[in-house]
Amino acid sequence: MPMRADLAVPTDRLRHGAALAAGTALGIVLLAGCDGGTTASSSVVAEIRAAWETGRRQTPWPPASEPPRELDPARTRDNVMLVLDMSGSMGRRDCAGRFPSKAAAARAAFKGWLKQVSPDTNVGLAVVADNRIEVPVPPGRGDVNRRALAAAVDAARPGGETPLSTAVETARRALEARARLQQGYGTYRLVVITDGEHSAGFDPTDAVVEILANRNNPIEIHTIGFCIDDSALNLPGLTYYQSAADPDQLQRGLAQVLAETVAFDADTFEALDAGALDTGAH
Repeated sequence: MPMRADLAVPTDRLRHGAALAAGTALGIVLLAGCDGGTTASSSVVAEIRAAWETGRRQTPWPPASEPPRELDPARTRDNVMLVLDMSGSMGRRDCAGRFPSKAAAARAAFKGWLKQVSPDTNVGLAVVADNRIEVPVPPGRGDVNRRALAAAVDAARPGGETPLSTAVETARRALEARARLQQGYGTYRLVVITDGEHSAGFDPTDAVVEILANRNNPIEIHTIGFCIDDSALNLPGLTYYQSAADPDQLQRGLAQVLAETVAFDADTFEALDAGALDTGAH
């Protein structure tokens, strides 16, 4: 199990005073791609560090758009966006345990996790399959939403490749849309469960840098590697990474996401320089 950096959320990422402390908003991406994994380059960390030090990528968050017709009366409501990547490798049995495939294990883990989520939490789902991304269930809450989520997950079938960058961008935009309804209140997590590398031409690095390099963007990135040891989304000290070798570990990883908080500030980069953070994959 990797260790995370218990760092305070930097004050320049707080909007409206204690907005981030007032509520938790989660963005969860369940991803499965081709077999294999790669360690994120240290140059990516350097790029994010430079952006923080210079402020050159600091922009308002959420991005400006047409004002919503109606704001969410519960401005600190929790929000979850899940992207389930049903790429072809999810049809395999490796690491599936008692399930016929990794896809079946992911469905069970998702539905088990869904039962743990508060009924007041907005949950949405995007599915990556057959080389495209669909959003069968937009963020919502209540019994109708939960039944729609379970049905959409059951209907998802593995096939195609892993356009990981597009999946990350889809989840980010969904979180931004919810943030506009809540005037930016809450915290935001984007959690990736992947069983391999991204497809050619869909490197998620730029999408990740766009999120992390903006000091005003509070989105956290969590990754659970399903049947792999590492991922391109593993940026020690800046993202949270853990491995799941079987369905039980996968479900525990999802449950832990609800309790984990990964935040970083300028001191994080100094700790990385000193080797004081143990955030590697285990």
